[in-house]
Amino acid sequence: MPRKRSQDTGRAPNGAGSVYYSESDGKWHGRITLGVRDDGKPDRRHVMYKTEREVISALQKLEQWYREGTLRKPGKPWTVEGWLRHWVENIAPMNLRYKALTGYRTAVYRHLVPGIGAHRIDRIQPEHFEKFYTKLIESGLKPATVHQVHRTARTALGEAERRGHIGRNPVAVAKAPRVEEEEIEPIEPEDVQRILKAALHRRNGVRFVLALALGCRQGEALGLRWEHFNEQSRTLRIRKALQRQKWQHGCSDPHACGAKYHKTKPCKDGCKRHT
Repeated sequence: MPRKRSQDTGRAPNGAGSVYYSESDGKWHGRITLGVRDDGKPDRRHVMYKTEREVISALQKLEQWYREGTLRKPGKPWTVEGWLRHWVENIAPMNLRYKALTGYRTAVYRHLVPGIGAHRIDRIQPEHFEKFYTKLIESGLKPATVHQVHRTARTALGEAERRGHIGRNPVAVAKAPRVEEEEIEPIEPEDVQRILKAALHRRNGVRFVLALALGCRQGEALGLRWEHFNEQSRTLRIRKALQRQKWQHGCSDPHACGAKYHKTKPCKDGCKRHT
């Protein structure tokens, strides 16, 4: 407990918090050692308030968080923007597929960073996120899109909580907008016939015929191979799924690489290609 003193020396024993008043700044200070840092040195914490009661309360909270394992790691705290950028570029790609990562990056860079990125990660509150969601709805975004932003923030700050950067995840408490489930309308028989006709005239179009007949997802249809088909048992096994990815340029200067395809001269009279 704070301010506990040793009877024989009059000094606080090792590990106990101490509280004192400083005439130089006119404030009360509290210091306490809570375990060790990653480099093996003692983890010494310091708090400063106007009253002695506030300092004692702060030291008690630090001790409680240390016992519960929710004490924030020492050092300069992250901003929300800094942590989101670090998470989406260095942590999330380790175990996410392409489309999921693309969705997270869109939510981070298009919505979260401009909207609440300046907050400190250890001080942002659930109410900040709820006000932010309201602004997104008022700007014209659909509740489903705002809910995706909410899930992204919850996942990112959940990782920060597990790593000890924050004591709790504020997004886990914040209320996200309700998403109404839309009823899926089946394709009309006439449209099915048109799809089958178009697919059978395209290279590898049979995969889309099978997807329509069996209800496969797009990625599962793209991953179909002839060796997955058993002619004897007349069965088809879906073993993997592929995801469409945006084309990524591999050259150091994409502009120079594609210069030969750039149109630099005006079209001749009557050009039907460029309108």
